[in-house]
Amino acid sequence: MTNRRRVVVALGGNAFVEEGQKLTMAGQFRFAREALATLAPLFEPDVALAIVHGNGPQVGSMLVRVEESLGKAYALPLEVCVAESEGELGYVLAQSLRNVLSDRGAQRPVASILTQVLVDENDPAFLRPTKPIGPFYDASQADELRARGFTIVEDSGRGYRRVVPSPAPHAIIEADIVGVLLEAGAIVIAAGGGGVPVIRRGERLQGVDAVIDKDLTAALLAEAIGAETLLILTAVSNVYLRYRRPDQEALRRLTPLRARELLAEGHFGEGSMAPKIDAAARFAERTGRRAAITCPAFAEAALAGEAGTLIQPG
Repeated sequence: MTNRRRVVVALGGNAFVEEGQKLTMAGQFRFAREALATLAPLFEPDVALAIVHGNGPQVGSMLVRVEESLGKAYALPLEVCVAESEGELGYVLAQSLRNVLSDRGAQRPVASILTQVLVDENDPAFLRPTKPIGPFYDASQADELRARGFTIVEDSGRGYRRVVPSPAPHAIIEADIVGVLLEAGAIVIAAGGGGVPVIRRGERLQGVDAVIDKDLTAALLAEAIGAETLLILTAVSNVYLRYRRPDQEALRRLTPLRARELLAEGHFGEGSMAPKIDAAARFAERTGRRAAITCPAFAEAALAGEAGTLIQPG
């Protein structure tokens, strides 16, 4: 292994569209350019960087297209929609990253890897859908979707969304390839949308109808490749207690144990901040290293331990 310090960055899928605005390709390219520009310190040759991205709005839009094209085009199962979103956003991020590097007069190989992630077919999550995907709906739209058999929940005060099964990730099938590319000096985009969920039947892999939380997969990837830091980027600078209330309180530093206590007390939205806290705590517990949660503007400071919510032992 080289002396490059390894960092995994997780970008939220919802961050590719401004709140209240429609998802567009132009908007996704604009966000990618702006977000990646804030990560410029990680493009230096001494950093081995892997980027994981979310895909909730994108895969939700793909499901709408699938539904509306029934009878006109072949149907696509959910895991194939996840794979297609990996391709879409992998392209957006890879091209944007190359352009950001070019603007800086820098050259680094960039690779986007279609990534499969192993889950347990007996995971109870398959019986209890919880993962929000797709666009937000108002109350009347939510009632219409429920009448059509979809599971719909209210999402952190922002509206209603469809939820689907979200089993825990157990292994990243292409982790060894990611490691080889990092050793070769490439910046790697991997495990988009949490990766394509697959189960193992004997020696064979088979896709399943689910999505995996991208933050949990990012934590697993960071552990698998020996990352020094897991950086989870979201829409807020810090994790808060009593979020969006007049008495909200920014959390600066947490041990994994304290993070687990706050999770158990129900302080964080199940479809929003809770999985980020869970992922950060898992990484810190299993590796003894630091995880940070913040927004792209504070990414560099968070990596230095000077901003965001930091979760680490001790």
